[in-house]
Amino acid sequence: MSWITLDKINRLKEQFDFVQVNESDKGFHSVEVPKENFKSFLKFLKEDPDYQFKMFIDWTIIDHGEKADPRFQGVLILFSPEYRERIIVKTWATDETLPTLTDMWAGAKWAEREAWDMFGIRFEGHENLVRMFMWETYQYHPLRKDFPIRGYEEVELPSLNEKERADQLEGLQNYSRMHTALPTLEDLEITQKKRLPNKKSQVVLNWGPLHPGTHGTIWFLFDMEGEYVQECDIIIGQLHRGVEKLAENLNVQQILPYTDRMDYIASINENHSVCVAAEKLLGIHEKIPEKAKYIRTMMAELSRINSHLLWLGTYALDLGALTMFLYTFREREKIMDIFEGITGARFTINYFRVGGVYADLPYGALDAIEHFLKDFPERLKDYETLLTRNRIWLRRNIDVGIITEEDVYSYGLTGAVARASGVPYDLRMIDKYDAYGDVEFDVPVGEKGDSYDRYLVRIEEIKQSVRIVNQCIEKLRKMSKNDPFFFEPEDKKMKITIDGRGTKLFKGEVYAGTDNPRGELGVYIYMPKDGIKPYRFRLRSGAFYNLQIFPKLMVGRPIADAITILSTIDPVVGETDR
Repeated sequence: MSWITLDKINRLKEQFDFVQVNESDKGFHSVEVPKENFKSFLKFLKEDPDYQFKMFIDWTIIDHGEKADPRFQGVLILFSPEYRERIIVKTWATDETLPTLTDMWAGAKWAEREAWDMFGIRFEGHENLVRMFMWETYQYHPLRKDFPIRGYEEVELPSLNEKERADQLEGLQNYSRMHTALPTLEDLEITQKKRLPNKKSQVVLNWGPLHPGTHGTIWFLFDMEGEYVQECDIIIGQLHRGVEKLAENLNVQQILPYTDRMDYIASINENHSVCVAAEKLLGIHEKIPEKAKYIRTMMAELSRINSHLLWLGTYALDLGALTMFLYTFREREKIMDIFEGITGARFTINYFRVGGVYADLPYGALDAIEHFLKDFPERLKDYETLLTRNRIWLRRNIDVGIITEEDVYSYGLTGAVARASGVPYDLRMIDKYDAYGDVEFDVPVGEKGDSYDRYLVRIEEIKQSVRIVNQCIEKLRKMSKNDPFFFEPEDKKMKITIDGRGTKLFKGEVYAGTDNPRGELGVYIYMPKDGIKPYRFRLRSGAFYNLQIFPKLMVGRPIADAITILSTIDPVVGETDR
């Protein structure tokens, strides 16, 4: 990934005497500025023609522990579309407060709510600083270092089994009656009212949290005037798994199965992000065996096709086209059979490793993939024949949910959602991780940024994925069975193992990610010293930030458009909630 050069950072230091530069021998540099100068410095970075860091990426917190003073540090990641560079800007949260960035980037709204929810940091000037994942009356902040990994088990919750058998339980059933807190109906009502403090109508329409059209446990609130939406908000967190907290208590290879459960539609792509980030922190990203790079690229693109097929089938089903759902699942089943043959798993696959892949391709794997790709383009034409010029499809999608280029930069939108609005933001092109720098493909972009453009872009993405997979097969066919698929370090001090035992992460920090079917999944790892476990492990979810624009798109729209807009944003709840 292209980062701001040390020369440009030093120019910042010359211009602003309060700027502190944190240099890295891996070409990854960050800057630190005092809290009182933070926003004026960011305004310069965003507007100065030599920098133009106008695209929001992420805004999170590091807890340096109870003994540190100040204890909490804000970490902001920005991107310059003009120069295709990134920068990390840090500042310290004095008195556990930071200035809000919502007046500069709309994407900061949910990021700051998450930081308040998970760390207890208050943001001065934030218009409605409510919780993001937990219910409103929850009293703890789970990502603080002093919060136990099991939570506070302070509520007695005997099961029906215990009621029947009293205290005579033995073995695995002999567990504690104490449990972490659960929200009551009163807690949920308070949470709902906090989300829409300025509601105008008599009735707020609830959609979800369990509804076929939400594609997961999301709770939408619509303040209605007739059938038109006046205001909208979303209550997420009902699938919150605490992956970041768990990851900070595991070695880096052990983290991978947890990411499988985040985007359960494209688990391979979730694994990919962690591998790329950890390899860059270890300084081995350029030493990964060529075979491993091509296998990972091929599998990631098959996973993208698999994910987009599920999106297309369920999206069409939501708008009334049942046949499309059956067609796409026919092809998707073939891809999952390929995954099972290569990895032994169909759904939560856990095949990638930091350093390569778990095992080489089995005999006949490339033949099976070629057989699938032989007639898949014809099936894709069938889909387009059914939908692309269908008058009902056009009426339901054209001019619905228009996202502008400025929205993309302000909200930090990524993936097909950004590209449909004319922004060619694709980490495969920018970072050229694994084999993406050696294969040819195009980045499709839209013109208007409406739901129809998002449909067209994803259809073209499928075609480009087929193109990439074919090139990977051609390259892998020329490789020997004896070519390595996992990195073996020559330095005896470095230990990289498939099971992760003994693998140390080096002191430093890194932000890296991959372009997933739902946008950029970024991984930020901060290590104050060498260690087995990441000190701060941050997952920047593309689904989370893309979903944030949904309330804006719904204002003034009829409620029937909710299903169209949500489907073309295409969030997966496991990654949104994490």
